[in-house]
Amino acid sequence: MLHWIIQAHKVRRQDDGSLQKKPPKDRPISYAAHKDSAIYAYYGQLLGAGYEVCVREHGISDCITAFRESCNRCNIDFAQEAFEWIRKYGECVALAFDIKGFFDNLDHVVLKAMWCKILKMERLPADHFAVFRSLTKFAFVDRVAVFNEFDISPQNPRANQRKRICSPVEFRERVRGKHLIQTNKTAKGIPQGSPMSAMLSNIYMMDFDVAVAQKVQSVGGSYRRYCDDMLCIVPHESEKETEDFVMGEIAKVKLEIQSEKTKRHHFRLQGEKLAVNEPLQYLGFIFDGRRVLLRTASVARYYRKMRAAVSLALQTKKKADALRAQHGEPKQPLKRRKLNIRYSYIGRHNFISYAIRAAKKMKEPAIRKQIKPHWKKLNAEVEKAQAKIDL
Repeated sequence: MLHWIIQAHKVRRQDDGSLQKKPPKDRPISYAAHKDSAIYAYYGQLLGAGYEVCVREHGISDCITAFRESCNRCNIDFAQEAFEWIRKYGECVALAFDIKGFFDNLDHVVLKAMWCKILKMERLPADHFAVFRSLTKFAFVDRVAVFNEFDISPQNPRANQRKRICSPVEFRERVRGKHLIQTNKTAKGIPQGSPMSAMLSNIYMMDFDVAVAQKVQSVGGSYRRYCDDMLCIVPHESEKETEDFVMGEIAKVKLEIQSEKTKRHHFRLQGEKLAVNEPLQYLGFIFDGRRVLLRTASVARYYRKMRAAVSLALQTKKKADALRAQHGEPKQPLKRRKLNIRYSYIGRHNFISYAIRAAKKMKEPAIRKQIKPHWKKLNAEVEKAQAKIDL
């Protein structure tokens, strides 16, 4: 597998209004070769069919919302369901849990047992075991190291009509021969990025989901899990009992909850209005008991990407103008088509279209108000770039 680290940089606003930069969060990503990916996808579909049967048998189909084609819904729907449940229930507490290093800490013994359980077999068949072993004892090469070895640009790997990293002979001589291959020698962890890793994470949590869902439902609450993010909405008097139960069950599957990321959102009625001690952040949305908003970090990231895209368009235009000047051709205006499609309401599959869809589904005008300035800001960035060109 080809392996690299994606770093997420986050900034948090303090109580005094100042901004504090948090340490970067590393997210390891691994991609399999094309043929291996096809095999993983096939076995992922086989396990997915068995998994769907299991969740229906245990009555938890609505509780697991990530990596399931059968849901036919998106984060907007899942978030809206949770917020509507809170509005309907009134006074309650929403407990938000986050699992530490989810994919990196999946225990191989537990994973194998759950794999057998989904197949309803005592032992894995030979072909399933081969796939299991390849995903637990996976081999990988660091992308930076292998790109440096073959002088490949990380910004433009397909430059000079390159279609693959190397030939089989080059792989044996320059990758394996120079000991660039690493293997997972621990008894836990699967690569995040393979076509079946997401399904395996759901299978791994099957017994946990059944136990927690039954516990939460027994006190009149609601349980939802999206990958490593869990949400338990329960009555106030069941808060401690539910939290202790979740901690006990997560230990059974040899995982750990990040205690510093556990949030307790207490919703209470103030007259006829619902208030909360700290707004609930869930699946990219914020709910304060009265209205739903997009996460401010998501909006800020959109504007940051928009400014970077305008800057890149400016650099591209400068290079193109230099070439035109060599051929005695006049300069052309800054091309805006891609910018408009990616960063404005004109596009059909971008952040703005997602926000508009969320505002419509949730009947929430506050979301529309959040993104209303985007067209002016895009035009302002383009005008600023145009001014630099004219200098």
